[in-house]
Amino acid sequence: MCIAQDFQGRRKNIFEDIDRKGGTTWSQILGACLNVITEVDARIEEYNKPASSAAKSVAEEAIPSLPRLGRPLKDGFNAPGDIFDTPPRTTSKGAGITQAVGSFVKSHGQSSPGPKSRRLLERAEGAILTPHQKEAGVGSLFKEWATAILKSNVGVPFRQEYRRRIAAIVLGSPYGDVGIIVDAVDSLTKFAVFSLAEDQYGNVQRDVKLIIQTFTTTIMKLEDFKDRLEFHWTDVERKKESPEVDEVLNALRSGLDQLITSFGDYSEDLRLSQSEMRMAREAATPAKPQMEKITK
Repeated sequence: MCIAQDFQGRRKNIFEDIDRKGGTTWSQILGACLNVITEVDARIEEYNKPASSAAKSVAEEAIPSLPRLGRPLKDGFNAPGDIFDTPPRTTSKGAGITQAVGSFVKSHGQSSPGPKSRRLLERAEGAILTPHQKEAGVGSLFKEWATAILKSNVGVPFRQEYRRRIAAIVLGSPYGDVGIIVDAVDSLTKFAVFSLAEDQYGNVQRDVKLIIQTFTTTIMKLEDFKDRLEFHWTDVERKKESPEVDEVLNALRSGLDQLITSFGDYSEDLRLSQSEMRMAREAATPAKPQMEKITK
């Protein structure tokens, strides 16, 4: 990114290096940077992709059995064959629920996010509690204990908070780096803008359309994904905050705005339609928060 912004001589060398093996230096830079950006789109699409019928069948069979930590319950928490074999048998419903919920949270708080995650708590309740206990109100107590554990310091490592989930999906895991994506966006932007004065062969201008389209598409997908991603059931904070994703969005919007400003008058030469330019301008403009309706 430093070369793209601060070193005019080296930028010109890049623009003029057209005989390199494997393509011009610019084309290789373009390909590497676009790959980093489009991988964001690919990760979002992969997350949104519906599971195959076979995978769904396996998941349906596996999920109900996950909360069963031992042999099935017989006559309640104090019955022989209780699931709590290692520690002493519990003498109260509250203590038994505490152990069950704690084990369940530990087992499922760090499970990979998916569309069925919202129903895991209900499945756990059905697996651990008998119908008689649920009728007696123990089910609500189970949920209260689960929430209490997740809200405590003990439950922090097992929460799948919105911020961490969306960052893992957008940036990639386990080593996602927001800086790499931002640098890729800034590098393409700077090279394209400076090419107006420094690229005597006009190679960069031929790719400006693709850059604008890529930035526009990625912004739209990110904004839509931020709105649509639901809270995981273990996310007791329920805050739709994602500073890492916002940093990527801000870089894309800023870059797109600079490209529109620099190349807007040449949209016809770049073969960008009016609808494409309109979409790009809308994408480059941050969405305004909706005003709360005032009710009397």
